[in-house]
Amino acid sequence: MIDKRYEFYIFSFLVTMFMSFIISAILIIINLGFTNEFLLLLLNAWWKAWIVAFFSVIFIIPFIRKIMKKIIKY
Repeated sequence: MIDKRYEFYIFSFLVTMFMSFIISAILIIINLGFTNEFLLLLLNAWWKAWIVAFFSVIFIIPFIRKIMKKIIKY
């Protein structure tokens, strides 16, 4: 089992992995349709989108949590 202190990173990894894959696939289908190169295009777009999404989440979520603490009554 993985230690609980890594939960945020594992959660971020998995969520961004699936979301970037789905969004990349949908955008390729919308813009190009199902072409012979669909899978290659998808994998190429997905890994780039995932890197951006993962590191964005790692840095943005703590900032958003601070904002939420200021505007939400706990």
